[in-house]
Amino acid sequence: MNNRFQWAAWLVFVALAGCQTTPPPTTDLADAKLRIEQAVAAEAEAHAPVELQFAQDKLARAQALITEKDFAAAMRLIAESRADADLAVARARAARLRNEVTQKTRDNAALRSELLGSGSR
Repeated sequence: MNNRFQWAAWLVFVALAGCQTTPPPTTDLADAKLRIEQAVAAEAEAHAPVELQFAQDKLARAQALITEKDFAAAMRLIAESRADADLAVARARAARLRNEVTQKTRDNAALRSELLGSGSR
């Protein structure tokens, strides 16, 4: 009977070991780092600094959680970091496009003024 108990305990241990929680999110971590790099390349530091900082902070916290082997919590923060980085890219692009529109509007106004000024002579 004692042998059966040991056998059953061993099976439970093996079953629990096989059901380990979340694996380390190495691919997701690399993707989040890439998205932050893309945000920096899109000039998010100038146009979306808050969102970029959120992304960087969450990624740093996720890396600390990975060190602590809390992979599930790290995955949540990595997902938030990616979303923040994507938002930073979108806001940076929108700001850059707004600046381009403003510059084109000024250029058009200058041309209009030049054309109207030369046409009234």
